[in-house]
Amino acid sequence: MESELYEAAMKGNVSSLLELLRKDKLLLDRVMTGNHTETPLHIAAMLGHLDFVEEVLARKAELAREQDSQSLTPLHLAAAKGHLNIVASLLRVSPEICFVRDKYKRNPLHIAAVRGHVDVLECLVQVRPDAAHSVVEHGQTILHLCVKHNRLEALKLLTNLLGNDQFINSRDEDGNTILHLAAIDRQTETTMFLINKGVNPNITNFRGLTALDLLEQGESTRRASEIKDSIHQISENLDPPEQKVSANDTVTVFHPPIGEEDERERKRKWQDSMHETLMVVATLLATMAFQLGNTPPGGIWQDDFPGDGKNAAHTAVGWAVLAWAALMILIFLCHVARLILKLVRKVQKLVLKAWKKRKPEDLIA
Repeated sequence: MESELYEAAMKGNVSSLLELLRKDKLLLDRVMTGNHTETPLHIAAMLGHLDFVEEVLARKAELAREQDSQSLTPLHLAAAKGHLNIVASLLRVSPEICFVRDKYKRNPLHIAAVRGHVDVLECLVQVRPDAAHSVVEHGQTILHLCVKHNRLEALKLLTNLLGNDQFINSRDEDGNTILHLAAIDRQTETTMFLINKGVNPNITNFRGLTALDLLEQGESTRRASEIKDSIHQISENLDPPEQKVSANDTVTVFHPPIGEEDERERKRKWQDSMHETLMVVATLLATMAFQLGNTPPGGIWQDDFPGDGKNAAHTAVGWAVLAWAALMILIFLCHVARLILKLVRKVQKLVLKAWKKRKPEDLIA
């Protein structure tokens, strides 16, 4: 009889449901206590059978809180499919389902945002707005999910309904804000929207990069310059003067002190310039060594002094090779030193982060 119930749920056949319940009034109770991966309500909610859903809820409302093998409730499935009427019916029975999470820590609001069902998302937020502040895997908020899945309309809805400085500037476990993610994914329209919405463009992630740094790595120079100009125009209107926000700081300070960013850029350009210069010199030395090996010193008289010319050639080639090898070693050591410096800085940040997370009782001990 249970198999017939599941078949009725797949077809949305209310008549069959009523007939089965007439024969066995405890049929829905047996489903709840049985070893099933999902309930008939899960199936009907996913397939959009509104009448069937409402008939089941009228007789056994507790089924709305049941979770399947993936920890999904019928509300998760209805939100994923965009069935607004079914979402509304389930919320009337038990609005607290909005807080139930699946195995990825996503509640129905997260699912609706990821799928881009703005009407469903708005309905859910109006019923339980606090559920939108739940954090999912990797420390990401529902706003991170909107950007990650390129759901701009859902992002606009959430920032309008729930937007505040702390929420829109939230960072994930890598220190990335939603602006960082938009820059990484080259979502220009989303990037401009977030900047105009007030997301702080100067927050750095745990790699020490701002969203603009990430944008400049892959965006066209012209487009990156336009966005940078927009950032500066917005920054000029902020009060007090902005300071750059590190990934370990609170989001209450903004732009870097005057000159600090220019100094860092100057050092980076100097390092790049030195690297290019060393590579050019190394290339020239390699070319000279090749030429000397084919045309030893001595000019047109080299045949008159075969022994001296040969020895001079070997000596010149040897010195050129040694000089080339020395430069290669120097370049290698420079790269190693830079890598070690970056690793040291990263370790320092991780240690500082761990230190800040220590509990007061740990510090006392």
